[in-house]
Amino acid sequence: MLTHAIPAQPVLEFAEDVRAGLTRPQKELLSKYLYDDVGSALFEVISVLPEYGLTRADERVLRQNAYDIVQRLPLPLVVAELGSGSGKKTRWLLKALARRQHTAYCPIEISPTALAMCKRELGDIDSISILGFEREYLDGLAEVAARRKKEQHLLVLFLGSTIGNFDRPAGIEFLKRIRAFPNYWRLMMTHWA
Repeated sequence: MLTHAIPAQPVLEFAEDVRAGLTRPQKELLSKYLYDDVGSALFEVISVLPEYGLTRADERVLRQNAYDIVQRLPLPLVVAELGSGSGKKTRWLLKALARRQHTAYCPIEISPTALAMCKRELGDIDSISILGFEREYLDGLAEVAARRKKEQHLLVLFLGSTIGNFDRPAGIEFLKRIRAFPNYWRLMMTHWA
């Protein structure tokens, strides 16, 4: 899998992001600083704990409905997934799509470790080519959209509970920005607390 990496972040930008996040009334750190090799591995472990049923529920819904979902999608299309993680949940959709067309799958992740896990998880599916983007969501999505052919639709996947990490106004703005991409279809199985 070819991967396009995030340019090296200068120390000054990191310090500014930490200062900005910790001086807000609701303290926060940007997730791009948390998902190194250890952070990515920890999230994968957390997602299989009995207390964290979201991943299993999402995977079950996709496994049971992937064929029906894919039949409703326009072809040809490119699949971009925001925050793919290991790609385990996406496997069912990609297998169903592979029966209809050769599919370009573009996982967009801030974690190079997650992108490597995704390649291992999904690399065995015939008729799927994987091109990973080590980017923040909207930057990666813009790059995928710019690379697709004129006649290709863009399927944007945003699976899981990540939207719950946004406060409501920021989440709404984020979804509006995704919607602004032309000629796209979306599948968002998100959980917003």
